[in-house]
Amino acid sequence: MSLTATFRSVEPDSRARRDLRLVPILLAAYVAAFIGDGFTSHAALILWAACAAIGLALLLRSGIRRRGMWNAQRSGINQAADHTSARTKSRRRTLAAACFVAAGAGTAATTRSIATHTGPLPRLAAAHAQATVEAVVTDDPHTATSPRGPFAVVPLRIERVNEYRTRLPATVLASDPDAWQFLPSTRIRVTGRLRIPRGDGTPDAATLSVHRPPDVLAGPNALQRLAGRLRQGLRDACAHLSADPRGLVPGLVIGDVSQEPASLSTAFRDTGLTHLTAVSGENLVFVLTAAMPIARLAGVRGRFLTLTGLAVVIGFTVLARPEPSMVRASVMTVLGLLLAAVGRRARGLPLLCAGGTLLLLFDPWLARSYGFALSLSATAGLFVLAPGWQQALIDRRVPHHIAESLACTAAAETFCLPILVSFTAAITPLSLPANLLAEFCVGPATVLGAGALLAAAVWLPLGRAVAWLAQWPADGIVAVARYGSRLPGATVAWPDGLAGALVLLGVYALVFLISAAIAKRKEAS
Repeated sequence: MSLTATFRSVEPDSRARRDLRLVPILLAAYVAAFIGDGFTSHAALILWAACAAIGLALLLRSGIRRRGMWNAQRSGINQAADHTSARTKSRRRTLAAACFVAAGAGTAATTRSIATHTGPLPRLAAAHAQATVEAVVTDDPHTATSPRGPFAVVPLRIERVNEYRTRLPATVLASDPDAWQFLPSTRIRVTGRLRIPRGDGTPDAATLSVHRPPDVLAGPNALQRLAGRLRQGLRDACAHLSADPRGLVPGLVIGDVSQEPASLSTAFRDTGLTHLTAVSGENLVFVLTAAMPIARLAGVRGRFLTLTGLAVVIGFTVLARPEPSMVRASVMTVLGLLLAAVGRRARGLPLLCAGGTLLLLFDPWLARSYGFALSLSATAGLFVLAPGWQQALIDRRVPHHIAESLACTAAAETFCLPILVSFTAAITPLSLPANLLAEFCVGPATVLGAGALLAAAVWLPLGRAVAWLAQWPADGIVAVARYGSRLPGATVAWPDGLAGALVLLGVYALVFLISAAIAKRKEAS
């Protein structure tokens, strides 16, 4: 799928009727969640109580002004100011809602941060203590390497440490990767040494180093077993392919990059194609686009069609694993389906803001996730910039499909680039042409890869045959990435961190001012 899939799935907002009311609410939730995740003292909760108090005061003042305006209307006074008063009241209510959301997100983030840095588990981790834990595996294990050899990295949620009950995320680092191939939802018991996790960009409360296999207390649930069989079926169907398509096809379909060669990952990064193997709204739109017409042909109508869509969203999220970008796409899709069920058309920017705000209230750590930030930014670019850029290209007689692809790719890249340079310290000038060339192959490779997944679930030889077909468009994507990464200037060094992002935003502002000046001169002439 291409970036245009997400763009077409909702109604883009034109500049004349763009609804920005939820934008300050999303920004308030994001900032409060980001700040609150750094507090480890209960005193910080006073700040969020103050935010809630300000919101309540604004709301009460809006109600008082509303009653005053109604009385004035009854007496025939101040009729000319009705429109201005209504706008002021709307802004005050939006600000009040932003204060309430900031208070909720900040409180949730601070409470979570306090739990992550205090209590039995963090204390034992700070002491490098030996502990026995009971935990639930939350994501697929993967294998990493170190000078001492390969080791397994297993995300989990610890529910008991020694005699203490808890419920905090952690990561196991196991010296025997083969003994840790568990599906999510598997419940285990293991003894190891607790440590404080390295780096500030992790939600984990501890890291557990172990050197022996765990005791399995309970196997995965039925849904995870089904998802595991489907994922393994796709890997088996692609096993006979050469290294690049063998790693790429599962990545395109379900985001499984466990077999992707390191050199191919580097080529994708150098050409701005990494997003192709990060499952998000593009993949989900493809699945719904295929599933919903089939449901209609089967006679499903009304609320049952909505329930079918919700089931597809939940099932695909479990299959592709709930990464931040996937969760954002799923929530937006669920909201869109619910709006459609009550007869309302989903509009892009309000839907994005509503979904992002709900997620930050539910899991405030997402404010510190690069994947979530990039997903929000790319989608916002599609809804804010792409419609105008597409129309400008069409006005210059660029074919519609090419104009749409150019506008969507450039808009998403423009919004994502300040975040990308902050941690990659590089700009990829070839990203736009590489994405445009790869787009011709992404759709066929994704469709055939999904067909291979379904066929392998029925009969593995059939799945292998479909996977063999999928390798041809996949090879086209590989050719674009590998050839582009070898070109001079594929990556340009740039300052990293906040400084790099601010410098890039300054360049954006300069380009905007120059463009505005040129446009003004043309109008004057």
